[in-house]
Amino acid sequence: MPSFFQRIAETYRRTSKPTDILWNRFVARPLAAVLVVPLERTAVTPNQITIASLAVFLVAMCLLIVLPGHDGLLIGVVVLQLSYVLDCVDGQLARVRGSSSPIGAHFDFLMDELKAFTLVATTAARLYNDSGDARLLLEGLAALTAVASGISLTTFMRRPEYAAATGAAASHGAGDYGEGFAPKVQAPPTSLVRRVVRAVEEFGRFLVHYPSYLLFVAIANRLDLFLHVYFVVNAAYAVRAFVGIARKLGRSRP
Repeated sequence: MPSFFQRIAETYRRTSKPTDILWNRFVARPLAAVLVVPLERTAVTPNQITIASLAVFLVAMCLLIVLPGHDGLLIGVVVLQLSYVLDCVDGQLARVRGSSSPIGAHFDFLMDELKAFTLVATTAARLYNDSGDARLLLEGLAALTAVASGISLTTFMRRPEYAAATGAAASHGAGDYGEGFAPKVQAPPTSLVRRVVRAVEEFGRFLVHYPSYLLFVAIANRLDLFLHVYFVVNAAYAVRAFVGIARKLGRSRP
């Protein structure tokens, strides 16, 4: 009979993604596999884990508000990382049981977006409490607008009606955060310009996936950098998505 650690290694192997990012491959998913093994034969469902992940995330946000100073920031972000590990557990548990479903993926996407909204608002509030600089609150509002716009545009582009009107491939992915994040497998670009664009896009995906680097931002005590970067990346994505939609619908016939 395999040992507990052998079962963890096998569970990680069975539930890993070949195109996953480094943080997931070497940190989040191995830790998640430790939890998946004892949960596999229980009545706990992946959706329940998704809800638990949101609950832990909200605890982390409360800690970021009420715990001042560098130590408070570190504690809040560590709890946030625990939430992200749970966010990996739900998908890995579904895969190891063979029970993955489109509704589960979309539910996970919904929870991830709620987390993104809450994190931006909490970050702006904490930075304002620490500095008294009202410009940070304004930047937080702008970042929330950028994130909400990007999500709305993405949801629109995933509609089958949009695919039918523009000839675009319908997307049914889970999103760009948490368990749903994974770089899409695409053919290698042939031209230098496309290679540069691909590199920029991949870097943008990394910056959107805040669990990968937020701990290091907290260690450096520069939470403001996260807000600046997250605002710029989401705003750039929203502008690009809107321009793409406008171009395709402008050329299509009703």
